Amino acid sequence: MTDEPNEAPRRGRGRPRREGADALILGMTLEVLEEKGYADLTVDEVAERTKVAKTTIYRRWPSKGALVAAAMATRVTPFVPPDTGTLEGDLLAVATRAHMILSGELGRIFAGLMGEAQLDPDLHEIMLTSTRQRRQMYERVVKRGIERGELSPEVDAELLIDLVVGALWNRLLITRAPLRDSLPREMVQMVLNGVRPR
Repeated sequence: MTDEPNEAPRRGRGRPRREGADALILGMTLEVLEEKGYADLTVDEVAERTKVAKTTIYRRWPSKGALVAAAMATRVTPFVPPDTGTLEGDLLAVATRAHMILSGELGRIFAGLMGEAQLDPDLHEIMLTSTRQRRQMYERVVKRGIERGELSPEVDAELLIDLVVGALWNRLLITRAPLRDSLPREMVQMVLNGVRPR
């Protein structure tokens, strides 16, 4: 009686993940995005430049919009508005953070993405989801102000955030007016002068 042959070792599914591949892909996505803009960025080109299979990229990010959103996220550190003890301090932290992002290189990229999002439903939904998440955090700042008695309970939290942060987007996307360093404090003080209880 002969011995049964040993069972062959099972192969794992697909090839093992390449060390550092995610960082390479996302970094290259940003590079191509800055060079060509969202409309002319293709997953094919990212795959070719990184020598990573296109199917591998799509397994990790199911669309070009998802890939770009993930790449942008690597350049924006997580932010939770601090509780400074005053509404003015909290809103200033929010406005300063928005100003830091929009006044630099990322602001130019975001401006391009906002334009492309009007024609690309996938990108529009991704950016809208990200915006809603940020606004929920910002609105908590306003609610803290109401709890401290610094604002009337009737204040429209959503509109207040529009007034503080929207001014920066208006300058970035429409008027192209300078985003000077003093703008966050000027905006916050001007808005609060109009909404504080008298």
